[in-house]
Amino acid sequence: MMWSRIPLLRLIIPFVGGILLAPKLVPAAGPAMMLLLLPALLVVAGTLFYSMIFSYRSRWAYGSLIILFFFCYAALITSRKDKAGREIQAISVAEKKTFLVRLSGPFELRERSCRGRVETIACMDSAGWTATEMEIMLYTEPDSSLPDLRAGQLLLIHARPELTRPPANPFEFNYREYLGRKRIFHTAYLKKGEWYVCLLRDSPEMIEQAGIYRNRLLEKLRLSGISDKHFGISSALLLGEDRYLADDIRDIYSRAGAMHILCVSGLHVGVIFLVLGVLFSFLRKSKFGKIILPFLLMGGIWCYALVTGLAPPVVRASCMISFIIIGNALMRQKNVYNTLSASALLMLILDPYLLFGAGFQLSYSAVLGIVSLQKPISNWFYFRYRLPAWMWSITSVSIAAQLGTLPVVLFYFHQFPLYGLITNLIVIPLSSLVIYAGFLLLLMPAASLPADGAAFLLSKLVWIMDTGVGFVESLPGGLLGGIRFDLFMALMLTGMIVFFAAFLISRLRAYFFMGLFLLLGFSLYRGADKLRLSRQEELLVYAVNGHTAVGIVQGRKLSFIADSALLASPGKLEYSIKPHWLGRGLRELRIQEPDGGQLYYPGQLRLVFWQGAFPHCNPPRDKLKTDFLVLRGRLAFGIGQVYDWFDPGIIILDASVPPWVDAEASDSLWVVREQGAFVAELQAGSPGSR
Repeated sequence: MMWSRIPLLRLIIPFVGGILLAPKLVPAAGPAMMLLLLPALLVVAGTLFYSMIFSYRSRWAYGSLIILFFFCYAALITSRKDKAGREIQAISVAEKKTFLVRLSGPFELRERSCRGRVETIACMDSAGWTATEMEIMLYTEPDSSLPDLRAGQLLLIHARPELTRPPANPFEFNYREYLGRKRIFHTAYLKKGEWYVCLLRDSPEMIEQAGIYRNRLLEKLRLSGISDKHFGISSALLLGEDRYLADDIRDIYSRAGAMHILCVSGLHVGVIFLVLGVLFSFLRKSKFGKIILPFLLMGGIWCYALVTGLAPPVVRASCMISFIIIGNALMRQKNVYNTLSASALLMLILDPYLLFGAGFQLSYSAVLGIVSLQKPISNWFYFRYRLPAWMWSITSVSIAAQLGTLPVVLFYFHQFPLYGLITNLIVIPLSSLVIYAGFLLLLMPAASLPADGAAFLLSKLVWIMDTGVGFVESLPGGLLGGIRFDLFMALMLTGMIVFFAAFLISRLRAYFFMGLFLLLGFSLYRGADKLRLSRQEELLVYAVNGHTAVGIVQGRKLSFIADSALLASPGKLEYSIKPHWLGRGLRELRIQEPDGGQLYYPGQLRLVFWQGAFPHCNPPRDKLKTDFLVLRGRLAFGIGQVYDWFDPGIIILDASVPPWVDAEASDSLWVVREQGAFVAELQAGSPGSR
């Protein structure tokens, strides 16, 4: 692979660098404009007077100017979005007000609430209606009618939007950062009676019609006899509608390594492209037909993207295939790396924050893995007969995709499905057949013989696929979980895969030795990390509203003290507690419930729990000395009374203490409900520091 043949790949590298370094290099949009102006002028001058300014030997200077331009342009658009985000975050609402909002997408019905994204249009205050623009993640009490609302629906809400809270516990999922990259900085919770659905709608007609058509297709799918969990799988796989997927189905497919099947992706767009190519193949015979063919192909692909609600994977795949269609129409020599780079560059120009999304990274790393590694891997074995050759072809694609996505999967999800290759042997061919049968069903007239036959075939194929995935998931030891994998490890693993892949393609030993060098560095880093973890000592009082949860870390061992209600809530443990265990590499766990006793730990550090009232007697003359005093539950005394009975180093009000308890945080008083988790490094003879 020669660099001269992939110019767009060379340009996207500085563009990504500009996005990553923008927060440090360009704190405001104004300086960024000046930063962009100079290289832009130099590039224009070099383009107009190339032969006068640059000789063949100095062509590198012109290339450097273009690279500098893309770096600065990425820094500019990223810094401007950062500035706009800071301005939105500066919006503060002191009390509940009435807002006119537009629904950005359908509400999601959850176990205890409904969640939907809205965009404010105006706000009513004492001066009347005022134009207001910000996006809010809205939570309401459960209401089965809300999910039926479509994008563009206008609502009146009475709410007090608040800035999204940062993570309350170490290593907890950063929901604030996740929403912020979608330009959502505020959340609000509504009780029943605090929202009103207006009769008016405000949405682009094309998107509105696409949503109506998607609902009709879902209804047609339901009326064809596809029901229960098979309807949820079919609607997610064909139309990207995952509202009907049960949580147990998601878990099974995730553990089996088949979760990528339950969403519309490049596979679906590829099927649409192939089908349209066959249907319109006759147009290639005429000159006029060759002109309109690209427009028909791209129109069909983007119509499908609209019907699926412009799901990000479909948009990415549609961009990739659109560039392929354009290249074919212009009769240009195709290079898949240029095509991938062009689609990625276009999407990052529109929204630089896509770079940080797991979906974006998984999509492009999977395609790059397949394009780069599938052929070298498939050449490992040769089969004479078609069936084993076909099975090995699918397996080589799966291996290439898994190698490409391995660093991303380990970094974000900390698990790896060991039977993923077996799963893909089942789901890849079956999902393709499901897509063909599903599209045939949706395109045929209802209650017709072809539609009935397609519905029967679709039902059986989904049943076979679901049974196969369930069988693989039931095999023992199918999921390797709890893998501690930080960003530096992910970068080193990515480098190893890149160099070893380059060796497989080019057979240059230099790439092989560079891969071995990174492997050695990776091993040394892992060893040093394990040594550091074996010496850690830490006290942590977790922030889980309404519950007591304390962790005492000694090396890779953990003593976890929590109330019985929290121990019986696996969802809260998974979200708030276990990410810390994984981040600290903890392996041995001892669980107990809190009591009023004293607990002694290395260095004679003393931790005491207290709940309820003090004894009905005079305080002792010699106060009980503690390093950490954890107050929990409903306090029957004032904070000042604590000092009559204890000589505490630090008082901690855990998350089970009600919010109405009057306590002001200070150096010696930590209020978990307000300040988040309390963390202290334990050192022999001292309580450590937060």
